[in-house]
Amino acid sequence: MKKYFILAAVLLLAVSCNKPAAKVNLNLLEGVPTNVELYKLDVNRLSFVDSLSTDKNGHLKYRIALPDSKNPVFYYFYHNATKLAGIVASDGDCISVSADTLGRYEVDGSEDCRLLKEMDGRLAANIAKMEKILSEAPEDENAQLSRVYIDHKRALLRQVIENPFSITSAVAMFQKFNDQLYVFQEPTDIYIFRTIRDSLATKYADNPYVAALTKTIDERKNFDDLSAMINETAVVGIPEIEMNDINGEPHKISDLNGQVILLSFWSTAQDEHKIFNQELVPIYEKYHSRGFEIYQICVDEKPVWANIVRSQNLPWICVNDGLGIASPAVATYNLNSIPTMFIIGRDSDILARDVYDPAEIEKIIQKNL
Repeated sequence: MKKYFILAAVLLLAVSCNKPAAKVNLNLLEGVPTNVELYKLDVNRLSFVDSLSTDKNGHLKYRIALPDSKNPVFYYFYHNATKLAGIVASDGDCISVSADTLGRYEVDGSEDCRLLKEMDGRLAANIAKMEKILSEAPEDENAQLSRVYIDHKRALLRQVIENPFSITSAVAMFQKFNDQLYVFQEPTDIYIFRTIRDSLATKYADNPYVAALTKTIDERKNFDDLSAMINETAVVGIPEIEMNDINGEPHKISDLNGQVILLSFWSTAQDEHKIFNQELVPIYEKYHSRGFEIYQICVDEKPVWANIVRSQNLPWICVNDGLGIASPAVATYNLNSIPTMFIIGRDSDILARDVYDPAEIEKIIQKNL
């Protein structure tokens, strides 16, 4: 009987060893026992994988079980909310990481790991530059911020073009400085998305990161189709919306034809958007008399929305049909996320989408009034 148990254990070990996995050796330079968390990057969010601990010398060996043998996966090590290191793990990889608890690290094991480190390091450095500019508030603040943004985008574009078959190029397309500022957010960037997607699809046909590129391409195409539809029907105006304000008075967006309109879809649960509303007030007061209007649609329950509108004392058109994301307006404007915002010109052309920088919004309004 004992022989059968031994044989079963050997077979179980053999099956386990054949499962897709990558080995990671982590060395924390502080050389003391440290708690570490491992997270997996699911395209645009991190999901928790495991809590780990180094030995008394700061060393850690870990075997990452991978979903399959074909697709590499992005993982990040954290300690007390500080990102220690990022890796790209493929079946059979042996990755070595040397890091400190301040987020500085070196990695060895694959070219994808090297590219990820270069990509993440450049972003962190440029975010720090932007924060420094904002804290110092120089007279040419916007020009300096724009220069950092442009230089970063050019460097990242160079990296993805030079490495079109690296899976890191897929993640690079979703890099962002903050929740409102993506690196690749211009309408013409869709061609870069397509180029990278088509290259990676030849190597990773069923990869979730490649699928995310396809989804983004489709969403942007839908936006382009909406823009074309609006431009083709400029005489009639933009797609109609009619909803009531907090006093039950109906408002049609078609009544605003000939004005510059900021059409905003939002939720009162988003604290950032409440702050954004207050940033819009001085812009509205400055340009409303010259033909600028805000038509703001909330996708929440009416009582909650009405209380927020009253407490914020919002001066523009605030409406709600009580249907939430099931509202016909959400489908009509082909929304895929909340908040979403359009700036629409006097001729019913879409001037911009999802611009949340007040200075940039004011610049667009000035140019088109």
